[in-house]
Amino acid sequence: MPFDNLSGIKTKKFNLGLFILLTFLALAASLLIPGLGLLGAALLPVPASLLFIKGRVRDGIICAGLSCLVLFLFGYILPPVIMALIIAAAFSHRYAVEKKWPAWNTIGAVFAAFAGAVVLYLVIYVLFYGPGALSGISGAYNSYIDSMGEDPLFSSYARLMMIERADLDAVISQTQSVMRFLPRILPGILAVSFAVISLANYLFSANIYRRNQIDIKPFKPFIAWDLPWYYVWGIIIGLILVLIPEMGETVDGSKALADQAADVIGFNLVIIFGFLYAVLGMSVLWGIFARFRLGLLARVVIIAVLWFFFAAALFVFPLLGLIDIWANFRRLKRDQ
Repeated sequence: MPFDNLSGIKTKKFNLGLFILLTFLALAASLLIPGLGLLGAALLPVPASLLFIKGRVRDGIICAGLSCLVLFLFGYILPPVIMALIIAAAFSHRYAVEKKWPAWNTIGAVFAAFAGAVVLYLVIYVLFYGPGALSGISGAYNSYIDSMGEDPLFSSYARLMMIERADLDAVISQTQSVMRFLPRILPGILAVSFAVISLANYLFSANIYRRNQIDIKPFKPFIAWDLPWYYVWGIIIGLILVLIPEMGETVDGSKALADQAADVIGFNLVIIFGFLYAVLGMSVLWGIFARFRLGLLARVVIIAVLWFFFAAALFVFPLLGLIDIWANFRRLKRDQ
């Protein structure tokens, strides 16, 4: 039978009310507290996952459902989507424990649950409000950007900070440019966010599972993280699509549309694969620290300083990860 090996897990009596509260707090943190959104989202499925693994599937579903009830104050679409997300991630963890999945398989399943939740939300939204609903959101978003200069909030801020109108207009113009560009790279931002959430979710879950005598596959040491060499093609293709000259414009606008599509695909590839090689670059740097026997505090301080200069970190870490493909600073055993 499926989940036979779960029968050996000690079924400590968990307080369902406490688990509902913990799930609700994680949900509140993910939606309401700036800076803790990803952390809250990573913790969101953990209580229900533990209940599922302990064989209390019904309690896990109740935990997911009751913790989302407050969301009905803001609409009817988000609560069932969040509930489905929690249940899908919980089932993924239960299946991973039963089948003894490697860590990256479980992370991939949780990533798929979060990505699937976005797709499910869009599908339900279109079914409720019609096919033109998404274009309506886009139109409202662009209208707000165009009218940002008339927003009294900016005028009040300028008076408070004693900013000249010309300087305020320059700031508004830059903000408008960023906000118009943001939807183009939203898929890449979501993919990176879901990857961080899924990784953090596994780390939190593994720590809690071990404390409850639940066997789960450990990660490789961070120093040994690696990527297949052919992943470099993702960032190469992305850079080519971003850097190729514009094709010009025909009467029907087909070439201009092709330019925009190339930019969108290229930027998102650069974001996704740039993130992967940034993580690999940090792993390489960690390996260099180990070679020189730097202490943990010194390692954390150096990495924190690099991230403090954010622009430098965005360049240094991915570049270090890319160079490691050929240099193999950590002397890892790789398939040729």
